[in-house]
Amino acid sequence: MASKKKVLVALLAAFTVASTVVLPLSANAANSAPKGDLIFVRNQDFATFDPDLAQNDSLFIQEQVYEPLFSNLQSGKGVVPWLAKSGTVAKDGITWTIKLRTDVKFSDGTPMTSADVKFSLDRATAGDGWGFLNTAIDNITTPSADTVVIKTKFPWAPLLADLASFSNSILKADFGGKTAAEFFKSPIGTGPFMLDSWVPGTEIKLVANKIYWQPGKPYLNSVTWKYVVDDNTREFMLKGGQADINEEPPANSVASLRAAPNIKVGVFSAAASNYLAFNVKVPALSDVYVRRAISYAVDRAAINKVVYSGLGTVSNSFLAPSVNFYDKKTPGIQFDLKKAAAELAKSKYKKGLKLELLIRGGNKAHEATASILQASLKKIGITMTIKAQEPSVQRATQKAMNYQMTLTAWTMDIVDPDELLTFGLSPEGGTNSYYTNYVNKKVIAAIKKGQTNVDPKVRQTAYSFVQKQVADDAFMAFTINPPYIYAWRSNITGFNVNPMYTYHMENVKKN
Repeated sequence: MASKKKVLVALLAAFTVASTVVLPLSANAANSAPKGDLIFVRNQDFATFDPDLAQNDSLFIQEQVYEPLFSNLQSGKGVVPWLAKSGTVAKDGITWTIKLRTDVKFSDGTPMTSADVKFSLDRATAGDGWGFLNTAIDNITTPSADTVVIKTKFPWAPLLADLASFSNSILKADFGGKTAAEFFKSPIGTGPFMLDSWVPGTEIKLVANKIYWQPGKPYLNSVTWKYVVDDNTREFMLKGGQADINEEPPANSVASLRAAPNIKVGVFSAAASNYLAFNVKVPALSDVYVRRAISYAVDRAAINKVVYSGLGTVSNSFLAPSVNFYDKKTPGIQFDLKKAAAELAKSKYKKGLKLELLIRGGNKAHEATASILQASLKKIGITMTIKAQEPSVQRATQKAMNYQMTLTAWTMDIVDPDELLTFGLSPEGGTNSYYTNYVNKKVIAAIKKGQTNVDPKVRQTAYSFVQKQVADDAFMAFTINPPYIYAWRSNITGFNVNPMYTYHMENVKKN
């Protein structure tokens, strides 16, 4: 274990690197009048303004209204101060003093202070949804209006990355005198946009926050996200000019979109992974040889070609390649039907067995993946039936662990692997290892070592062990690392998506 002196030096170095980044501000001294009304089309309906309940259906929109103390860099490899402006760590290595920007106001005109930060972080830490990210936080104090002191229970390498999560967004203290329910119906944040209207099942519209703390931004007058389920309809709307940005068009439509006039396509590098999850309490799947056999039978190249038009990459690790501490030498388990048959022959089910795969109904990627997997498993003596459920029902079934196998995925929200490793493999995640019932005490111990040691070499060794061990245990089959795909009209500029799936709409213009 590193000495306290080394711990302190590493913590200081990590913070100094982050705090030297200067935010890109407009040349204008004051906000110019925003112009342009932009329309997104997407296949997910917005659900909530509560950061603790946010999933991919809501968090991208929330991030335009609320902001955290730190923000992920475009590279996905670090963080930059955002609502915070500086910070120091004490000699004990666990006491952080964060100085806040003093020019930040909420959209209702009231200044953001340390009281808002403490309220927000205390609430986030107690949250049932994403509170596990803050388990290292012991207490938070506010010596002055622009100062927050966070004390952790032990040296905690992912702290700054954790504070950059959407779940740690800064809300008004005590919800501005409202109940939580009232506040989340009419949210107030420090972000570049604020809520104008919300029609569940149809659309949500945000308008410019004209007192936003970044001078000259946002450039747009409004952004509206429309819920359009059908892939073809969204594509027609974009090509016809009824929409400006199409969120996640199918990979097989990329060629058509690229050939269309006045359309641009972005295939962004993603800190994302797709998995075939096993419920290890199912008798057959409690057998590691069965799990390995299925993992070897996953034709990842075929899935990438059919489902992602070759735009993804074949996965070999629980972590995506763009995640910090990913180990490219981790072999994972790759497609090999001979090895699949050999593994099955070592199991109690060498004569074959029947299993069920749960997928999301109407999800073309799930349907195609399931068909490819079904054909491969048949070749080694495993008969797989496919059960489709409406997406919200499928998620509930997975969380209740009333399934045998299911398709699932993960997108990193922070630059540190802590989020996924805690959620997917540690008891603190509260999910029984991503709803698989998998437990490996050596893996849990290695994760803890990586979290509580700031020496990058120690962390890499710990996380490399984790990646190799969970691959050997085959508690999931790692399938594809997909890209983020967006398409937009050519008059839209400044739109970009970082590996953590964050986009800053304050930088976007409609020309």
